[in-house]
Amino acid sequence: MEMNIKHVHVGAEIEKRRVELGLSKSELGRRIGVPQQHVNRILERETMETNRLVKVSEALDCNFFSFFCPIPQPISANWGAVSLQGNAHNIIGNAELAVQLEKEQSNTENLKETIKLLKEQIDSLNAQINRLDSNLKDKDAIIELLKERR
Repeated sequence: MEMNIKHVHVGAEIEKRRVELGLSKSELGRRIGVPQQHVNRILERETMETNRLVKVSEALDCNFFSFFCPIPQPISANWGAVSLQGNAHNIIGNAELAVQLEKEQSNTENLKETIKLLKEQIDSLNAQINRLDSNLKDKDAIIELLKERR
């Protein structure tokens, strides 16, 4: 049996997931029962004991074990037809199901990238709002000073 085991930097993968979820290091620490300083050490580590990785997997809703050795799950063409088309009578083979699944995964990745870009635009717009608000406050202060001088 051929095993495709990968070398994975566990801390880096945990950090990616933490950022993806928008969690602070403090919140991650709270979820796994360690102080934030220990979270920093976890994120730097290439390896981790199994029990700790189980806790982190549960806390971040991600199976980090699958990163080391992904195990392909067999897909029933009949169930695939039901989930993709809503009809078990569709004639769809595993190859066709794999093609459709790949398309859906590609669409999902594209949507994730779009979401990322939109979040960046929102952050930029919020920064502009803050600058404009500051300018408005400065303008109001100047008007008040001019009124006082009259």
